[in-house]
Amino acid sequence: MPAVAARGTGHARYLSGIAILAAAYYGSAQLGITLRFTGPVGAIVWLPVGVGIAALYLGGLQLWPGVLIGDVLADNATGIPHGADIAQTAGNVLEVVVAVLILRWLLDRRGPHEALHDVAATALAIAAGVTVSATTGCVALSLAGVIPLDHVAASWRTWWLGDFSGGLVLVPVVVAWHRMPLRGFAPPDLREAVLVLATVLGASALAWQQAVPLSYLVFPPLIWSALRLGLAGAALAAALASAFAVWGVVHNLGPFEAHSLAAGVLHTQLFIAVATFSTLCLAAVVAERRRLGDTLNDSRLRLVHAAESEQRRLAQNLHDGAQQRLTALMVRLGLAAELTREDRQRGAAMICAARSELEDAIEELRALAHGNHPPLLTERGLGPVIADLAARSPIPVTLGGMPGHRLPPSAEASVYYVIAEAVTNAQKHARASTIRLGVRTRGSTVVVEVADDGAGGATGTPGSGLDGLRERVEAVGGTFAVDSPAGRGTHIIAAIPILAPGR
Repeated sequence: MPAVAARGTGHARYLSGIAILAAAYYGSAQLGITLRFTGPVGAIVWLPVGVGIAALYLGGLQLWPGVLIGDVLADNATGIPHGADIAQTAGNVLEVVVAVLILRWLLDRRGPHEALHDVAATALAIAAGVTVSATTGCVALSLAGVIPLDHVAASWRTWWLGDFSGGLVLVPVVVAWHRMPLRGFAPPDLREAVLVLATVLGASALAWQQAVPLSYLVFPPLIWSALRLGLAGAALAAALASAFAVWGVVHNLGPFEAHSLAAGVLHTQLFIAVATFSTLCLAAVVAERRRLGDTLNDSRLRLVHAAESEQRRLAQNLHDGAQQRLTALMVRLGLAAELTREDRQRGAAMICAARSELEDAIEELRALAHGNHPPLLTERGLGPVIADLAARSPIPVTLGGMPGHRLPPSAEASVYYVIAEAVTNAQKHARASTIRLGVRTRGSTVVVEVADDGAGGATGTPGSGLDGLRERVEAVGGTFAVDSPAGRGTHIIAAIPILAPGR
């Protein structure tokens, strides 16, 4: 019974979704007819296409019957011949479905589309969809005698621009605000948003109530909205400006009123398309730069923390290792000096032991220095220093390919740090019997691979060695991946960009 009830609830929800979409589609069509910006053939802005694309993109393609029902009701109100009416409806449904399919192919539906690629993909998808509708509708209406043959091109242009404008105005607004949390604006942001939108309305009212060309007045507040309000606010501002443009041409007002009706409609459509697309692109670029700035700030903080951690590690290594050994050596030399006065033979033996201790201390300091930036790396390159690291490893290391030429110093240093840390982690934690490593170049990237046959199960928890490796690679613009299934070893792949000297 619960399963049956759940299926019944799901079926009812599906039917209600279709009904709501059909009502919204039909209502937006009737709004255009009532306000006189939609006619039997073409429209200044065809809003139903935006309603249909946004609904199917967010709610699922299974809601397409809502578009079909809404379009049938809307077309019946226009008095178009029955055959052409069927073809036009089919084209309008296909228009929405094609646009949504392309959108889902190009875009990620998990979040707001605040990247330039997303805006371009949205415009491309809408353009492809409306091409289907405009072509199908104009051909059908021409065959039915509604559109004279010599007017097909102009009608197709008007149809295409009207549908494209309707989709471009509505889809970004619906999608962006659908993802926007209700408390997404803090009070200062809300006040600025109100001020920006009020400025858009004021500039639009001034521009479209004058016969002189003042439409450029709308662009400064649209730019303001793109810079400060994000994609959601910019899309809303562009929609408001577009509404004023349609209102002006319908009431024979504004800078395009002096032209013929066809020219006025064309200019209005181009204004809407250009203003909306430009505003959305600018908002997307600003959002990208803001995200890049946040990423850089986070990277700087990670680098500062990594530097502080490295400084503490070096201090601890010096204190626990070389400093202790050198302190003991100082004491031993003092005893040897006193003993030499009494027994030269025993003093000489103690000095020899001190010399051996000094050699050990020097080796320890050399190893500590190698852990940071080995002189051999600067003198001879990556291959010899990796070979030296492998020779000193207590676990057998198998060397794969190495670049046959010198890399830029920054790339060689980054590769060495990754290999040294990865090998050290394998030695300490993996309980491995062998380690394999290799370096190869791939275009402008050097790829580092380190693998072991140890216990696996390595995770990059905050503060771990793997986390430090990831931060080091990402700080130079690279990528880092770990494959470490339990009981099957660990495989690390790091791709580090090769930057030319001075870049």
